[in-house]
Amino acid sequence: MKIYSSLLFILVSVTLGWSQQTEVQASLVGAVKEAATTLVAGSPNHMDPLSLNATVVWSKDKTQLAVLLKAELLEGWHTYAYVPETQPYIETKIELELPKGITKIKDWEEPYSEAYSDGIYVYKEELVFVQYCAVAKDATLDKVITGLYYQTCDIRKCFPPVTKVKELKL
Repeated sequence: MKIYSSLLFILVSVTLGWSQQTEVQASLVGAVKEAATTLVAGSPNHMDPLSLNATVVWSKDKTQLAVLLKAELLEGWHTYAYVPETQPYIETKIELELPKGITKIKDWEEPYSEAYSDGIYVYKEELVFVQYCAVAKDATLDKVITGLYYQTCDIRKCFPPVTKVKELKL
């Protein structure tokens, strides 16, 4: 019985310690919200209906950071948030390369997607994607590479899929 209670104590301690390490700091969340309102994605046009920009937002103590991607879609255009296997469209994928010692805390926060047709969901207008990360003391503070692989469409046509990438210095 003592062994089981000792193991349970260790398991609870490790679990609590892990959750504390992986909780996103409230001040970082606030800084990300502010950065999302001020980051300019650029001006999309009819030949390139999605403009993209990205930035890194640091926590005050430099133990966490957030990778922020902001895209602007031209009015009337969309990209695909979810596409069933039976449909020919290309689903939007987020690209991310992190240096050694920087790890994801949780999955990407993605913008709202709306139902389109036949089980398809699309992104429209302004898109903000956020990835929160933990930064180890020995992390390589070189660069983060991030971007989107996507297909843009309007009611008449779809462009071939494209990848846009941003390199962010740390």
